[in-house]
Amino acid sequence: MAEFEEAFEVIEESEEALESEEVDAVDDMTEEEKAEFEEEVADAKKNVAELSKDASEFKKFSITEASKKFGSFVAKNVAIGSILYGVNLSLAKLSAGGGSESEKKSNKNKAAVVKAITTLIQTETDDSKKLREWMDAHKDETVTLDGIEVPLDSIFHKYLGPISDAVDQAFNAARPLQKKVENNYSWDVPTADDIAKLIDASTAFLTAFDDFRKFAEEHSSEFPTLKSLPLTQADIDDLTNQLDAVKKMPFY
Repeated sequence: MAEFEEAFEVIEESEEALESEEVDAVDDMTEEEKAEFEEEVADAKKNVAELSKDASEFKKFSITEASKKFGSFVAKNVAIGSILYGVNLSLAKLSAGGGSESEKKSNKNKAAVVKAITTLIQTETDDSKKLREWMDAHKDETVTLDGIEVPLDSIFHKYLGPISDAVDQAFNAARPLQKKVENNYSWDVPTADDIAKLIDASTAFLTAFDDFRKFAEEHSSEFPTLKSLPLTQADIDDLTNQLDAVKKMPFY
């Protein structure tokens, strides 16, 4: 599907880049810093592999127009996350070894923000998986909206617009951060404007999930299936708290 091709290309490049990351090639690190960096690399590989698997599940699930559109946004969000794991490794290198203390502090602040955003993306992906499983379980059900019988997941379709715009902007900001020259990969540090776009994407996911949850709560008597919607207030609160924490973190 064309909607997924660009995202999967980025995810595959990220996996390839992480596989080529060599701890021994890092200069100016102490043995302790090398051990920490090696752990960071292993963690990045594991998490990106899991995100890649999740994106593949969304591609397979894309049956209706609503599920296809939702899946493509999740895949792009996963691609952003896969890039950020590489960015975090680049910042880990900059935070260790040489450089002034102020430079190290600045890079550590940036790394903390990038890590927090990857955690947000993982949470958004987990919430999206719950929603996908619910949509799959009820894929044959229909509801009547304005006198027209439509698939149940079409109710969620109307909340996807803000996600589309925000994720596209975040994806366009994140993709150039991952570079390949010949067979060598590197990652650039995002700018404050890039970070703002990444935060906007997470805000859009939160808004869409919260609006859909509220709709389900208000119309569960009209559409009984909505009572089983797996997005809870606790999920919304968790995302909100994570997002608020990121917004308060210094990035300089």
